[in-house]
Amino acid sequence: MVKRGGIDNVLLMQPARATLDDGTVIGSIGAYVEETTLAELLPPEMQRQVDYNVVSAIQPALVETWDKSLFVLDSVKKMVIGLISVKNINGPITIAQVAGETATYGLDVYLGFLALLSISLGVLNLLPIPVLDGGHLLYYAIEAVIRRPVPERIQAFGLQLGLLLISGIMVLAIYNDVNRLL
Repeated sequence: MVKRGGIDNVLLMQPARATLDDGTVIGSIGAYVEETTLAELLPPEMQRQVDYNVVSAIQPALVETWDKSLFVLDSVKKMVIGLISVKNINGPITIAQVAGETATYGLDVYLGFLALLSISLGVLNLLPIPVLDGGHLLYYAIEAVIRRPVPERIQAFGLQLGLLLISGIMVLAIYNDVNRLL
């Protein structure tokens, strides 16, 4: 069924009889999948090419990095409050699959994926979770406020808690990867 101009039209399709090189007879409708690039899919009026030199690229690169960092933080927030499913946490298997898939779309798409992955890891590393760099920054900030080091007992407890949290996230990511494969 096809909808044209708000009217539903029923189209009948009769596959043609086709014989393969090995003698197998199959039905064929003449449709096939052709590999193409993103530039070939979009009409010229929807495409734009922007070139930067090394110096002029700094400002848009910083803006893009900032925007992607905010996107990662917003995604983490939405996951914590339940607006995004934890099934979206990916591990090394899914990351490798997506990297391979993006590589087929060209170098620019692949490098964009790698940039997003690097920014995501950097932002997550700065979260105030003991064990991560953000946790150490948190201890330094507390030390600056109370004018003495955080007691070792509290630091050790925080590190254990942080390790438990990070290990749990890693197990969840690998579970999600394996579950997607099955």
